Amino acid sequence: MAVQLPDDMIVEILCRLPVKVVMRLKVVSKAWHRIISNVCAPLFSAAAAANPSGFLFLCSYQIIGGLGYFAAYASYPDVHDCVGQTDGFVDSYACMLPFMLSSDHYFDCCNGLLLFVRREQREALPHYYFVCNTTTRQCVAIPNPRPRTAPFAAAIAYDPAKSPHYKVVRFIYFEEKTSCPVKLDIFSSDTGKWVRRGVMLSTELPLAAADADEYGCIRRSIYLDGMIYKLSFVVNYLIRFDLNAPSDVAIELPHKNAAACHGFIGMSRGSLCYSNHDESGLMISVWLLEDRCKRDPSWKLTHRISMDSLTSKYPDVRNSGFHFHTYAIHPASDIIFLGNPNMVLSYDLKSNKSEEVFKLSSGLKISLGQHFVHLYSPCFAVLSNFDNNCG
Repeated sequence: MAVQLPDDMIVEILCRLPVKVVMRLKVVSKAWHRIISNVCAPLFSAAAAANPSGFLFLCSYQIIGGLGYFAAYASYPDVHDCVGQTDGFVDSYACMLPFMLSSDHYFDCCNGLLLFVRREQREALPHYYFVCNTTTRQCVAIPNPRPRTAPFAAAIAYDPAKSPHYKVVRFIYFEEKTSCPVKLDIFSSDTGKWVRRGVMLSTELPLAAADADEYGCIRRSIYLDGMIYKLSFVVNYLIRFDLNAPSDVAIELPHKNAAACHGFIGMSRGSLCYSNHDESGLMISVWLLEDRCKRDPSWKLTHRISMDSLTSKYPDVRNSGFHFHTYAIHPASDIIFLGNPNMVLSYDLKSNKSEEVFKLSSGLKISLGQHFVHLYSPCFAVLSNFDNNCG
């Protein structure tokens, strides 16, 4: 007589096997399909998220009358020819999208899920938002919110360690001065529906912000424990959007007179980090946000990096006139990724040792590096469809 193993023991056994083998075992039975899809796949994805396998970024090149752009990818930690790798990886999701991919369409990446926004201003478009998983080779068309309006800035929120479901968050900013300067349209893959929330600004911005022409944020988003963090167009402020409550909080940044206007936000070991140059531009500081879920969180200075010491190792960078900026932060180690338009290097905050990750060919540049470079890790979750196709 066969012995029925408890689910937790099955999960423990399966998670010791190679990922590809486990994914194939979903056909064994409905029970195994449920366990692997709902438990094993998120566990595999969470483990992969702690060890990024590449960088997604935007490349620019000179053309007659301006600049051309294309989406690019470089594997990590072993990089050989990042431009050569670009074709294969980008093609893996470009071929799934129901439109010709351009640099304007890629919008966000979170733990292996990619968000694309179709930005043509046509009311008749059946879908504006698309979520792609290159690992499972899926493209999911997100139903349009109602009333149907042109696409706005958006982000994707997904943490496989917390939930198998993701959210697409659309930010609608208003130019008029109101107590509710932004609305959030939130789509949940769990319900398949959009919910609109008016957001009250629970922390007063200074007069400079109140007089700003538009309440808005930089495109880059960080999702952490049910909240999305974005740097405000109003210099010196970070905005925390709570996806589960109708309020946001403006958090004053630690550098009031930094050389680089907005700086960089990232996540490491479950904490939100902020990095920026000082006034002189000779030092990069890294800060950690303490008590981040409270109304009045505080910043703790954790590291400082000397630009003179760093550029002395890279004379080509010193001669080029480009400065290093923070492009990414490793989610599970003491490594920070610094870059300029030509290259990206890793910097160990404990040992102060740096190592080149990749360098672009002559004529190519990393575009908007500080706000548009994303770490990528594979996601093994199978996405649910909300429509008959991805059109």
